[in-house]
Amino acid sequence: MACSFHHKEEFIPSRSSLKVLDKENGPGFLVLLIKDSDGQSVACDGCRELDIPLCVQYCEERDDLEKILKEFMKKVKPKREAQKGPTILV
Repeated sequence: MACSFHHKEEFIPSRSSLKVLDKENGPGFLVLLIKDSDGQSVACDGCRELDIPLCVQYCEERDDLEKILKEFMKKVKPKREAQKGPTILV
């Protein structure tokens, strides 16, 4: 929700760049980060202009999310134009 506020100044989960989903088979969750805007969700930009991304600032699992976001940004940044769709990181 924090990233929907970052991008659109509204708390709209469907607009968020980050989705947290329960794992279908077993405990835990999946973190889905959007690589490319799709008309509804906005591509994750890692809140580059902030010292700490909003999602990381407000997440209960801050350390885990920070690692996931850093890994995502390493993979997506150089290939942003070539890749389509969401990236799922656990």
